[in-house]
Amino acid sequence: MSLKKVNQSIGHAIDGIINLIKQERNAKIHLASTMLVIYVGYKFDFSSQEWIWISLAVACVWVAELFNSSIERLTNLVSPEHHPLAKQVKDYAAGAVLVMSLWAILVFCLIALPHLWMWLTLSN
Repeated sequence: MSLKKVNQSIGHAIDGIINLIKQERNAKIHLASTMLVIYVGYKFDFSSQEWIWISLAVACVWVAELFNSSIERLTNLVSPEHHPLAKQVKDYAAGAVLVMSLWAILVFCLIALPHLWMWLTLSN
């Protein structure tokens, strides 16, 4: 594969992420949450190991949202009218995002809350 084709592939992927953020309300929420998590991480000086868990959780949520939005669009294409199976497909994909988001929140809380506790107790 040539370097030009690799660059084109990366460009298409970046276009997909940008379009997702522009078009999907939940992606905007994920973006704001990601920025907040990064801010808190720098504020509390997360360790490298903590950043690994945080970045994995954040990446998983984004991947789940990308797949969910892809599945929703494909379902709308093949079944533009309401169909119970199309609804199930969309619900399953949305459920995957919910599961990943809840896991990411848990990871963030397990990492950030001890830092917050130390910050609160040491600032008194």
